[in-house]
Amino acid sequence: MTNEVREWLISFEVREWLISLACLVVMVIVSFVQWRFALPMGTIGIIEVGGAFGLAAMIGVGLFKGGIVLVAGALIMMLTETADWILSLTLLVVALAIAAVVGWRMPLDIHMSASQGITLGLIVGLVYLLTRLLLTVLYAYLLTANWTVSFGFGKIALAPVLLAALLYAAIVPLAGLGVRHFTEHLSSGGPTKPTGSVEINLSADKDKQQKK
Repeated sequence: MTNEVREWLISFEVREWLISLACLVVMVIVSFVQWRFALPMGTIGIIEVGGAFGLAAMIGVGLFKGGIVLVAGALIMMLTETADWILSLTLLVVALAIAAVVGWRMPLDIHMSASQGITLGLIVGLVYLLTRLLLTVLYAYLLTANWTVSFGFGKIALAPVLLAALLYAAIVPLAGLGVRHFTEHLSSGGPTKPTGSVEINLSADKDKQQKK
């Protein structure tokens, strides 16, 4: 590895960390913009989209750095009381879903298309919706010990949770692809996503086997 390549990689790494820090700052700031709704159980439900930028960081700067941004942002949000444990746990589950889909299959040296971003956004929204509703029902059951009442609380929370899921489904891929535009290093010689049909030629291998 030449000195020029090494310096380029170091500068790129620094830029990724700076972008990660920017994502963390945006996540915390946006978390203060939220909509609150009262539940019959006496708790306050929160629709906030700051967490979406932490999830987007996992797409934009990679699983490791994005995970640090999400965890640090969630802790700050809980300390500033802009997020509760239900939201933080929901973000964790969605982050695991992103890791399963994107983490090791879509590194920064592979281009992510808009269609892939849309598909990922649908997955994020669906996982957010199901996880948040499930946690709401379970929490209601812990308070009431009555499944009928708990599912009633889930029905009441359905509308705001659905709205939040739609917002996450839109924001996460848009912000993630936006950040990824500055972090993808396709020119570094790494593998790129193949386009068009791919022909696999095994004739060379057969010739070698025949010679043996």
